[in-house]
Amino acid sequence: HLMDYSHIFLIFVLMSKSGYVRRHRRDYNDLGMDTSTTTTTTTTTAFSNAGVLGEGVSVVQMTVALNVPNRDDEENSILYKLKELSKTARTDSRVGVQDLTSQVALELLRRKQYIVASSSKYFHFYNENKAEREYNNLAIQERGKFEKETVSKYDGVDYTNQQQKLIEDGALQTQATMAVVTILLTIEGDSTKVPTKLNSISDVEEGLRLIASDVKVGSCLRGAEILWTPEERTETLSRRDVFADYPELRIV
Repeated sequence: HLMDYSHIFLIFVLMSKSGYVRRHRRDYNDLGMDTSTTTTTTTTTAFSNAGVLGEGVSVVQMTVALNVPNRDDEENSILYKLKELSKTARTDSRVGVQDLTSQVALELLRRKQYIVASSSKYFHFYNENKAEREYNNLAIQERGKFEKETVSKYDGVDYTNQQQKLIEDGALQTQATMAVVTILLTIEGDSTKVPTKLNSISDVEEGLRLIASDVKVGSCLRGAEILWTPEERTETLSRRDVFADYPELRIV
Protein backbone atom coordinates (compact mmCIF):
# COMPACT_ATOMS: atom_id res chain seq x y z
CA HIS A 1 0.00 0.00 0.00
CA LEU A 2 1.80 3.13 -1.20
CA MET A 3 0.77 6.45 0.34
CA ASP A 4 1.44 10.08 -0.50
CA TYR A 5 3.51 11.78 2.19
CA SER A 6 3.72 15.39 3.29
CA HIS A 7 7.22 16.69 3.94
CA ILE A 8 6.91 16.89 7.72
CA PHE A 9 4.02 15.27 9.48
CA LEU A 10 2.61 13.58 12.51
CA ILE A 11 0.99 10.26 11.85
CA PHE A 12 -0.93 7.76 13.98
CA VAL A 13 -1.11 4.18 12.78
CA LEU A 14 -2.94 1.12 14.08
CA MET A 15 -2.11 -2.18 12.47
CA SER A 16 -3.67 -5.60 12.48
CA LYS A 17 -2.33 -8.85 11.09
CA SER A 18 -4.68 -8.51 8.12
CA GLY A 19 -4.91 -4.76 7.96
CA TYR A 20 -3.55 -1.35 8.65
CA VAL A 21 -4.83 1.91 9.94
CA ARG A 22 -3.21 5.15 8.95
CA ARG A 23 -5.08 8.28 9.74
CA HIS A 24 -3.65 11.59 10.90
CA ARG A 25 -1.46 13.89 9.02
CA ARG A 26 -0.88 17.55 9.70
CA ASP A 27 1.79 19.90 8.49
CA TYR A 28 4.34 20.19 11.30
CA ASN A 29 4.72 23.94 10.88
CA ASP A 30 1.00 24.68 10.81
CA LEU A 31 -1.23 22.16 12.52
CA GLY A 32 -4.25 23.93 11.08
CA MET A 33 -3.38 23.06 7.46
CA ASP A 34 -4.60 19.68 6.20
CA THR A 35 -1.91 18.04 4.08
CA SER A 36 -3.53 14.62 3.69
CA THR A 37 -3.57 15.02 -0.11
CA THR A 38 -0.64 17.40 -0.50
CA THR A 39 3.04 16.74 -1.01
CA THR A 40 5.32 19.58 0.04
CA THR A 41 9.03 20.16 -0.43
CA THR A 42 11.71 22.36 1.05
CA THR A 43 14.94 23.87 -0.17
CA THR A 44 16.51 23.79 3.28
CA THR A 45 17.80 20.28 3.85
CA ALA A 46 20.76 20.55 6.20
CA PHE A 47 20.81 21.16 9.94
CA SER A 48 23.36 23.75 10.99
CA ASN A 49 22.48 24.25 14.67
CA ALA A 50 22.13 21.80 17.51
CA GLY A 51 18.72 21.60 19.12
CA VAL A 52 17.60 20.49 22.55
CA LEU A 53 18.30 16.84 21.72
CA GLY A 54 21.47 17.46 19.71
CA GLU A 55 22.36 17.87 16.06
CA GLY A 56 20.67 16.56 12.95
CA VAL A 57 17.65 14.26 12.94
CA SER A 58 17.26 10.62 13.96
CA VAL A 59 15.02 7.84 12.67
CA VAL A 60 14.21 5.23 15.30
CA GLN A 61 12.30 1.95 15.16
CA MET A 62 11.60 -0.50 17.97
CA THR A 63 9.57 -3.68 17.58
CA VAL A 64 8.51 -5.73 20.60
CA ALA A 65 6.89 -9.17 20.65
CA LEU A 66 4.88 -10.09 23.75
CA ASN A 67 2.86 -12.95 25.16
CA VAL A 68 -0.79 -12.06 25.74
CA PRO A 69 -2.33 -14.86 27.86
CA ASN A 70 -5.70 -13.06 28.05
CA ARG A 71 -6.37 -10.28 25.55
CA ASP A 72 -9.25 -8.97 27.69
CA ASP A 73 -7.18 -8.58 30.84
CA GLU A 74 -7.53 -4.86 31.58
CA GLU A 75 -4.35 -4.72 33.66
CA ASN A 76 -1.94 -6.88 31.70
CA SER A 77 -3.06 -7.16 28.07
CA ILE A 78 -1.19 -4.81 25.75
CA LEU A 79 -3.89 -5.41 23.12
CA TYR A 80 -6.59 -4.22 25.50
CA LYS A 81 -4.58 -1.13 26.37
CA LEU A 82 -3.83 -0.25 22.76
CA LYS A 83 -7.49 -0.61 21.87
CA GLU A 84 -8.41 1.79 24.67
CA LEU A 85 -5.72 4.27 23.64
CA SER A 86 -6.97 4.18 20.05
CA LYS A 87 -10.39 5.31 21.26
CA THR A 88 -9.14 8.32 23.21
CA ALA A 89 -5.99 9.38 21.32
CA ARG A 90 -5.98 13.03 20.21
CA THR A 91 -4.52 12.49 16.77
CA ASP A 92 -5.53 15.98 15.69
CA SER A 93 -2.74 17.72 17.60
CA ARG A 94 1.03 17.51 17.94
CA VAL A 95 0.81 17.19 21.72
CA GLY A 96 -1.71 14.37 21.33
CA VAL A 97 0.66 12.37 19.12
CA GLN A 98 3.56 13.06 21.49
CA ASP A 99 1.51 11.84 24.45
CA LEU A 100 0.30 8.78 22.55
CA THR A 101 3.79 7.72 21.46
CA SER A 102 5.19 8.18 24.96
CA GLN A 103 2.27 6.32 26.51
CA VAL A 104 2.65 3.30 24.23
CA ALA A 105 6.35 3.05 25.12
CA LEU A 106 5.42 3.24 28.82
CA GLU A 107 2.75 0.56 28.46
CA LEU A 108 5.32 -1.76 26.90
CA LEU A 109 7.73 -1.05 29.77
CA ARG A 110 5.03 -1.91 32.29
CA ARG A 111 4.60 -5.31 30.63
CA LYS A 112 8.26 -6.20 30.37
CA GLN A 113 7.60 -9.58 31.98
CA TYR A 114 5.62 -10.55 28.88
CA ILE A 115 8.26 -9.44 26.36
CA VAL A 116 9.68 -12.38 24.41
CA ALA A 117 11.74 -10.73 21.68
CA SER A 118 12.61 -7.35 20.24
CA SER A 119 14.46 -5.59 17.46
CA SER A 120 15.56 -2.01 16.89
CA LYS A 121 16.99 0.30 14.26
CA TYR A 122 18.67 3.67 14.57
CA PHE A 123 19.80 6.06 11.85
CA HIS A 124 21.17 9.60 12.16
CA PHE A 125 21.24 12.23 9.41
CA TYR A 126 22.34 15.81 8.91
CA ASN A 127 20.15 16.05 5.81
CA GLU A 128 16.43 16.15 6.56
CA ASN A 129 15.41 14.87 3.12
CA LYS A 130 17.52 11.75 3.64
CA ALA A 131 16.01 11.30 7.10
CA GLU A 132 12.50 11.60 5.69
CA ARG A 133 13.29 9.10 2.96
CA GLU A 134 14.57 6.53 5.46
CA TYR A 135 11.53 7.08 7.67
CA ASN A 136 9.17 6.58 4.73
CA ASN A 137 11.05 3.49 3.57
CA LEU A 138 10.74 1.89 6.99
CA ALA A 139 7.06 2.79 7.20
CA ILE A 140 6.34 1.20 3.83
CA GLN A 141 8.27 -1.92 4.78
CA GLU A 142 6.15 -2.36 7.88
CA ARG A 143 2.86 -1.66 6.12
CA GLY A 144 3.79 -4.14 3.43
CA LYS A 145 3.27 -6.93 5.96
CA PHE A 146 -0.46 -6.20 6.11
CA GLU A 147 -3.34 -6.60 3.70
CA LYS A 148 -6.37 -4.54 4.70
CA GLU A 149 -7.53 -1.61 6.76
CA THR A 150 -9.46 -2.52 9.91
CA VAL A 151 -9.45 0.58 12.13
CA SER A 152 -9.25 4.13 10.89
CA LYS A 153 -9.06 7.39 12.82
CA TYR A 154 -8.36 10.63 11.01
CA ASP A 155 -8.43 14.12 12.46
CA GLY A 156 -10.30 12.88 15.51
CA VAL A 157 -13.00 11.12 13.47
CA ASP A 158 -13.50 7.34 13.57
CA TYR A 159 -13.85 5.89 10.08
CA THR A 160 -13.73 2.28 11.20
CA ASN A 161 -15.84 -0.03 9.07
CA GLN A 162 -19.11 -0.51 10.95
CA GLN A 163 -19.50 -4.09 9.75
CA GLN A 164 -16.08 -4.85 11.22
CA LYS A 165 -17.25 -3.39 14.53
CA LEU A 166 -20.18 -5.80 14.54
CA ILE A 167 -17.82 -8.71 13.88
CA GLU A 168 -15.61 -7.54 16.74
CA ASP A 169 -18.57 -7.21 19.09
CA GLY A 170 -19.67 -10.73 18.26
CA ALA A 171 -16.26 -12.26 18.92
CA LEU A 172 -16.68 -12.70 22.66
CA GLN A 173 -14.26 -15.56 23.15
CA THR A 174 -11.12 -14.79 25.12
CA GLN A 175 -8.06 -15.91 23.21
CA ALA A 176 -4.42 -16.18 24.14
CA THR A 177 -2.08 -14.85 21.49
CA MET A 178 1.26 -13.32 20.76
CA ALA A 179 1.31 -9.59 19.92
CA VAL A 180 3.79 -7.43 18.04
CA VAL A 181 4.03 -3.67 18.58
CA THR A 182 6.22 -1.35 16.51
CA ILE A 183 7.06 2.27 17.28
CA LEU A 184 8.58 4.18 14.38
CA LEU A 185 9.55 7.82 14.73
CA THR A 186 11.67 10.61 13.37
CA ILE A 187 12.95 13.11 15.90
CA GLU A 188 15.34 16.03 15.94
CA GLY A 189 18.80 15.52 17.42
CA ASP A 190 21.07 12.57 18.10
CA SER A 191 20.04 11.79 21.69
CA THR A 192 17.38 9.14 20.98
CA LYS A 193 19.98 6.52 20.14
CA VAL A 194 18.30 3.28 21.12
CA PRO A 195 20.48 0.18 21.53
CA THR A 196 20.67 -1.74 18.26
CA LYS A 197 22.21 -4.86 19.80
CA LEU A 198 19.53 -6.20 22.10
CA ASN A 199 21.19 -8.81 24.29
CA SER A 200 18.83 -8.61 27.25
CA ILE A 201 15.55 -7.16 28.47
CA SER A 202 17.58 -4.30 29.95
CA ASP A 203 18.52 -3.16 26.45
CA VAL A 204 14.85 -3.17 25.44
CA GLU A 205 13.94 -1.17 28.53
CA GLU A 206 16.64 1.40 27.77
CA GLY A 207 15.31 1.92 24.26
CA LEU A 208 11.70 2.26 25.37
CA ARG A 209 12.65 4.71 28.13
CA LEU A 210 14.51 6.89 25.62
CA ILE A 211 11.50 6.97 23.34
CA ALA A 212 9.02 7.65 26.14
CA SER A 213 10.99 10.64 27.39
CA ASP A 214 12.44 12.19 24.24
CA VAL A 215 9.22 12.34 22.20
CA LYS A 216 7.79 14.77 24.77
CA VAL A 217 10.71 17.22 24.59
CA GLY A 218 9.52 20.50 23.09
CA SER A 219 8.61 20.15 19.43
CA CYS A 220 11.43 17.72 18.59
CA LEU A 221 9.14 14.92 17.43
CA ARG A 222 8.74 15.25 13.66
CA GLY A 223 6.77 12.11 12.88
CA ALA A 224 5.56 8.95 14.62
CA GLU A 225 3.79 5.73 13.73
CA ILE A 226 2.44 3.07 16.06
CA LEU A 227 1.68 -0.31 14.57
CA TRP A 228 0.43 -3.48 16.18
CA THR A 229 -0.93 -6.91 15.41
CA PRO A 230 -3.30 -8.67 15.90
CA GLU A 231 -6.00 -6.01 16.02
CA GLU A 232 -9.07 -8.08 15.11
CA ARG A 233 -10.45 -10.19 17.95
CA THR A 234 -10.91 -13.13 15.60
CA GLU A 235 -7.16 -13.29 14.94
CA THR A 236 -4.39 -14.88 16.95
CA LEU A 237 -0.64 -15.06 16.38
CA SER A 238 1.53 -18.02 17.28
CA ARG A 239 5.21 -17.76 18.13
CA ARG A 240 5.93 -19.30 14.75
CA ASP A 241 3.83 -16.64 13.00
CA VAL A 242 5.69 -13.86 14.77
CA PHE A 243 9.18 -15.01 13.85
CA ALA A 244 8.11 -15.78 10.29
CA ASP A 245 6.78 -12.25 9.77
CA TYR A 246 9.48 -10.54 11.86
CA PRO A 247 12.69 -12.53 11.29
CA GLU A 248 14.81 -9.66 12.66
CA LEU A 249 13.43 -10.19 16.18
CA ARG A 250 15.96 -11.26 18.79
CA ILE A 251 14.94 -13.30 21.84
CA VAL A 252 15.73 -11.39 25.04
